[in-house]
Amino acid sequence: MLLVMIRKIALNTVKFVKYIRLLILIMTLPSLLFGSAAFAVEVTNLYTGKILVNDKTQKTRVKAHRWAIEQVLSKVTGNQKILENPVIQREVKYKSANYIKSFAFKTDDQDRTFLVDQFYQTKIDDLIKSVGGSLWGRRRPNTLVWLVIEEGVNRSIVELEQYPQLSEVLNQSSDDRGIPLLLPLMDTIDKEAIYSSDIWARFEAPVNAASKRYNVDNYIMARMRYVNSTKGTEYQQGWLLQFQLMKENKPLLIGEFNGDQFSVVRQMVNNIGDYYASEYAIDSEQTGADSLELTLENVPNVVALTRAEKYLKSLPPVADVQLLQVHKHQVKFLLNLSGEGGDVIRALALLPEFEKLKDPDQPVTSLSIDEQLKSLEYLDDTNTAEANSGVLSNTDPLVTTPVSSDPLSGDALSDAPLLDVDTETKVEVKKKTIYLNYKWLGK
Repeated sequence: MLLVMIRKIALNTVKFVKYIRLLILIMTLPSLLFGSAAFAVEVTNLYTGKILVNDKTQKTRVKAHRWAIEQVLSKVTGNQKILENPVIQREVKYKSANYIKSFAFKTDDQDRTFLVDQFYQTKIDDLIKSVGGSLWGRRRPNTLVWLVIEEGVNRSIVELEQYPQLSEVLNQSSDDRGIPLLLPLMDTIDKEAIYSSDIWARFEAPVNAASKRYNVDNYIMARMRYVNSTKGTEYQQGWLLQFQLMKENKPLLIGEFNGDQFSVVRQMVNNIGDYYASEYAIDSEQTGADSLELTLENVPNVVALTRAEKYLKSLPPVADVQLLQVHKHQVKFLLNLSGEGGDVIRALALLPEFEKLKDPDQPVTSLSIDEQLKSLEYLDDTNTAEANSGVLSNTDPLVTTPVSSDPLSGDALSDAPLLDVDTETKVEVKKKTIYLNYKWLGK
């Protein structure tokens, strides 16, 4: 009986595919909500400045407000060099109050007082755009820090309970740069999985394996020891911090810093923040668009289509997702944007299910964010689709002929039209559209 009903639905291909998509969405919703292969997180305090103060006098407030807006500009752009811009310096010095939405003094559990400023997002973004600065979206890589410190003959893995001051410096530095960092729990599971010698010697395999439970994008292997300059080393007297930023077994960034214990930790975080910003922050002049047309290759069935669509709808700048066309294993989506198109590109760069293609006919290629931007194809057109007439004909690429004979087969997706297209319907094209091509690597 159920089979007969389904075959009746299949008589109308459009309705059938929509029905199956809804059914698949219901069945896969738990896994989409609770299972994830991408671990980047949204940073919620990008437009909040938090400055430690000694008192609440007006003189202190004025200075703290300036420091707070500098902190926010660094977080939003991911680039501290923006503070060197003369326009930015003038705005910070004379007009900081114009950007503040609200402020308050807050005291923490250690009886320290902070001035907390909430800034207008639109005003901050407009200021950055006015000087051609970069914008880095809220979705950012989550990174685990494996830090070993050598004290005498002992080497210990830094964690909150044993090293509260170092943990606080790391936490504050990550907050200043807007990059999510976390320390390991060092519970029984960690202690059985990893030793300080693994991190010190930079053995990627055990460190990578121990990092899996934390669901992070990347991890850091770092070691810190005190250097005595009287022994004639190449370093000055003080603490030497050497680190590697890793993605599984691949080094992304290698660096070292020498100096005060807390300052070298801050320098490491700043270095990592600069690296991430160089990969994901996009020039604001390149990201303006009303919509984005995304062609997705290698979509084998309706399950994969539903998952891909779910991911796209979850991206913060995407207001609406329309399914334009399905042809064999290729799907076209129209993404209407409520924010910057660059945020979509940044977010997709963090999702392992999507891999950027230079061209639909070319093989899969790993591209940097800058290369992705250079390959963008823009369309400026205020006309409707189908030149002058605005009418979609029967030969329009959005109107395809269904070829699958069995609606229950795995290829039921092939060549199925996913729009109820009336030949008299006009389809508006946004003023500026970005065209992107990706390959689906998910399940």
